[in-house]
Amino acid sequence: MKNSRLKRAVAAAFIALLAPIGVRADIPQGETVAGIHCDKMEGTAYHIHSHLTINDHGHPIGIPDSVGRPIFGQCFYWLHTHTPDGIIHIESPVVRTFTLGQFFAVWGEPLSRTRASDARLRKGEKMTVWLNGSRYKGDPRAIPLAQHTDITIDVGAPAPKPTPFTAWNGL
Repeated sequence: MKNSRLKRAVAAAFIALLAPIGVRADIPQGETVAGIHCDKMEGTAYHIHSHLTINDHGHPIGIPDSVGRPIFGQCFYWLHTHTPDGIIHIESPVVRTFTLGQFFAVWGEPLSRTRASDARLRKGEKMTVWLNGSRYKGDPRAIPLAQHTDITIDVGAPAPKPTPFTAWNGL
């Protein structure tokens, strides 16, 4: 117990030191988040991939290549990214359904019916969510991440049907 508290205190102090160079304190650093653990190795019982695109008033918001891989590199969250192409890797030691809301929690970014990461609605605008090429009317946080799920979130701009993501490259 004391060792665990000491590790958390050291991690918090390190993050505080990095804050002036742009490291955000709200990004998880190994603690369990939204029921998602951060393990030393990537899980092997359940390994699938989904894809996420976010457009802010017609401009793409990048999905970083290090979501779910804390600064210290001591663990991998079950939901994470390896590359900045929007592919979400779900690599878990347990077989279960994960959601887009859980991915955003691991990312440390907000997701609601009016906001996705830094993309925010302005007065009179709408957000359109596309799930595998069809409009999704529910809470975006509840979208299940399944093999080759393709999610596009359009915030504030006209939202034509997106081009399907096809660059799975054997994933």
